[in-house]
Amino acid sequence: MWNVIILKIIGIMIVILVFLLMILIFTKLKIDCTYKFEPKEQWATIQIKALFGLFRYRIKIPSEKINRQKMQADHEDKEMNGMVQETDNEDGLSSLAPIKQLLPHLQELYKILKSFLKKLQIIQFEWKSAIGTGDAASSAIACGAGWALKGNVIGVISHYFTLKVYPDMQITPVFNHIASQTYLRCMIQIRIGHAILAGMKLLKYWRQVSEAYADYKTMQTESKREDQSI
Repeated sequence: MWNVIILKIIGIMIVILVFLLMILIFTKLKIDCTYKFEPKEQWATIQIKALFGLFRYRIKIPSEKINRQKMQADHEDKEMNGMVQETDNEDGLSSLAPIKQLLPHLQELYKILKSFLKKLQIIQFEWKSAIGTGDAASSAIACGAGWALKGNVIGVISHYFTLKVYPDMQITPVFNHIASQTYLRCMIQIRIGHAILAGMKLLKYWRQVSEAYADYKTMQTESKREDQSI
């Protein structure tokens, strides 16, 4: 008697878990990214929503943190350039050997990333800018260059992502003073099941790369031992 009741309870729990798992897999994850730039202020926000708005997570990056990260990146680039200049050609070529060994695996990584990015649906895209140089002629030229840049960006986005809406893009010319302002908002959605599948593929790819790198290190060690024995 009790065995039958326990089996029924277990069966009900399994059905509930499967049902919740199916809901989770087909639930859409929405990522709302906003960036604003002005000469005196810049900030960025990332808001993540899931489970019909029951789950919300928001990140705001103030202008101080953005500037600090930019300064740190510039400093690291200078240090890296100095290290590259101090490194001789022989050491530089030897450091590229592991990368050459892993090059055949990069094509697989590209396929995984391209397949995942195509499943990302852009459901809102807004990009508004104001450009001014203080001179009417040069402001017009700058606006034309801005439109060319935005057109190229949209071309790349539509190639790698699924663009579900027509982008709302504007460039306002400012002729009487210098101006540089940008407001960018992009909302992306993806099914959680697709994200989980992409994560599993990346995990499998990472294991293959790790094994290939381990085999390379083993071959290098054996080669050094043979050279020493000779």
